[in-house]
Amino acid sequence: MAAQMAYPVTHQGVRDLDNPQRGGAVRVGPPEGVDSTGSDDVTKRGEGTRINVGPKERAASVLGGGLIVGYGLGRLDLTGLLIAALATGLICRGIVGHCAVYEAAGINTAR
Repeated sequence: MAAQMAYPVTHQGVRDLDNPQRGGAVRVGPPEGVDSTGSDDVTKRGEGTRINVGPKERAASVLGGGLIVGYGLGRLDLTGLLIAALATGLICRGIVGHCAVYEAAGINTAR
C-alpha cells in the first residue's frame, strides 16, 4: 500500500504543495489565530486584502485622487497623462482601503 502524502497548511490558510509530508500528524484547517470562518483580528475585504486605511482617509484619497486625475487630464499633454495615471493609485487606495506603504511600516489607521 502506498504511503499517503499530507500537506501542511501555510499561514495564508492554503495547502503547501511544495512541502509534502509522509504520514504523521499534519494540522489540517485554518491557521492558528484564525477561527473556522476564516476571519482573523484584522478587518478584511476580499481574499488576502487587509484594510489598513481609515474611512476618512479613504474618502480623502478618493477625492484627492479624482481631483489630481482631472487636473492631469486637463493638461492635455503626456505629463498630464502620467500625473493622471499615478493619481489613480490614490483612488484605488481609497476604494480598496489597503496601503502597501502602511503595511510595510506597520501602520493601521482603520482601527
